[in-house]
Amino acid sequence: MKVDITDSATFDALNPSNIENYLIRREWREVKRIDGEAALWVKSAHEVGEHSRILLPLDSNLGDFALSMSHVVSTLAQVENRSQLEVLEDFDTLAIGDVIRIKGQDIFNRNASTLPFLEGIILIQQAKDLILAGARAVVEKKALFAHRQPSEVSTYFKKLRLGQTERGSYVMKLISPLLPPEQLTIPNLLNDELPFERRAIQSLMQGLNALQQVALDTEKKGTFYFERFQEVVSEGVSANLCEAVVGGTSEDNLAYKPLAVNVSWSSVYPTMSSICDNVSFQVNIMPHIAKAATLFRERTPEEVKLAGYVIKLERNKQHGVGVITVSDRALDNKYKVKIELNASDYEMAVEAHQNWWEISCQGELIKEGNYYRLYNPINFIVSKED
Repeated sequence: MKVDITDSATFDALNPSNIENYLIRREWREVKRIDGEAALWVKSAHEVGEHSRILLPLDSNLGDFALSMSHVVSTLAQVENRSQLEVLEDFDTLAIGDVIRIKGQDIFNRNASTLPFLEGIILIQQAKDLILAGARAVVEKKALFAHRQPSEVSTYFKKLRLGQTERGSYVMKLISPLLPPEQLTIPNLLNDELPFERRAIQSLMQGLNALQQVALDTEKKGTFYFERFQEVVSEGVSANLCEAVVGGTSEDNLAYKPLAVNVSWSSVYPTMSSICDNVSFQVNIMPHIAKAATLFRERTPEEVKLAGYVIKLERNKQHGVGVITVSDRALDNKYKVKIELNASDYEMAVEAHQNWWEISCQGELIKEGNYYRLYNPINFIVSKED
């Protein structure tokens, strides 16, 4: 159901400049202008099926300003096959920054505009992981990103805004803010001077598009070649991105849900035509993406510093080398990590286990099946509490 807006105060509050930017972004053309009064915009028939016109009022003091704006919103909603409310929200959000919509779906009721609560929590985590994967790929293209984030990624992530959810299955809306126009310098695309906030979302969409294409090709051919996924790491594909798409590290086919991501680019900065703005993943290709995520982790050592508590001790003999299992607090205790220690470090670990003291250790983290193992451990330290 699409609701029409009748509140004149809503239309009185609209900013003509924001709407002009909106029209430019959607490839409308201004064909006539009466300075200070109104501008005529058109969209050709081959783009929308019929010739469409919008007369945009430019002066909020005009007596029919609200009425004229209501006609603008009504026309846009009809052309875009969206509700007037969605169009109005985009006027505001696109003036702030790029808008990212992440669409989940209740597979048992595809027309529902709600999700089961636990699936909604997973979708929020997916949104977080997707954005982080895109932002990390701006800093460096890697098959696997460490848990600790670069400062520019952390700073960017704190700027993200959560928008109002939308109908259409269940649509989560994020806003990647850009600086106000008066604070911006003219971007030089060749010199990579777009702000980090824009590059993060472009990186995300480039990576998602590459991942979708490889997964679709794998499904079509019926044979999984991990090398194909490795080849698109340079385009932003990583274990982190794969896990974000499938909603975790599970390879259980019953856990997969469809996912769609699309972006409405703010007109504050020009966009690159080579960057897609809409990518979707159906359930049938999710197993390939989940398998790629597992192999990326298994074959890519990750330099980390663990800090947590010893929860298990294993040693075949009374003395010598032993294996400990650590619940790492940096990983939110979600993963258990096995570490093989020499005799002296193992004795320290036994004492830490008995007294529930925190340990820390550095090494190369590799996923092996359902657990992680830390290879080449160094700097094993026990933090004894008084």
